[in-house]
Amino acid sequence: MLQRLDIQVLELYHKADQDVSAYQESSGLACPGGCVKCCYSEKVEATVLEMIPVAFNLFRTGQAELILKRIEKQDGSNQCILFRPDLSQPGGGGCTHYPYRALVCRLFGFAGNTDRYGIPQLAKCRNMPVTPKTRESRQPAPEFTKEIPLFHAYGIALTTIHPDLGTLRKPINEALYVAL
Repeated sequence: MLQRLDIQVLELYHKADQDVSAYQESSGLACPGGCVKCCYSEKVEATVLEMIPVAFNLFRTGQAELILKRIEKQDGSNQCILFRPDLSQPGGGGCTHYPYRALVCRLFGFAGNTDRYGIPQLAKCRNMPVTPKTRESRQPAPEFTKEIPLFHAYGIALTTIHPDLGTLRKPINEALYVAL
């Protein structure tokens, strides 16, 4: 059962990556080179289902016990346990399990929600530069609004895979702990 969930979530991640890539290409949006400011956030939440692929990878690579212990020993920090800062480059670093990162990590900065009129509104990261194809506001140029990956659409897809594990959002380390 868990292996089937792992495969289904990875398939959803593949689709999300394709959609984000297509939107990046059409809109010209991109993260500034080397920027990992979003990874420093302590407010990132995920569902247990989102963390199953990384949990499987941690078991496959023999790191599950270590990560469980590190989460248990965390001293009040909610920063993702899988993020490693680059001490030689302040503000740098990255995810140690990037191919298995949560859905929120895949969509952040390149997805949005619909407004009360059903018009997609981009939730662009404030660190992303404005391009000729985007505006200063959160709303992209009209020709790109239909291509914005939508958070709620992926949330529904996740819930469809497993209604219990794919609905309740928890701080990312707590979701990983439960998945492990």
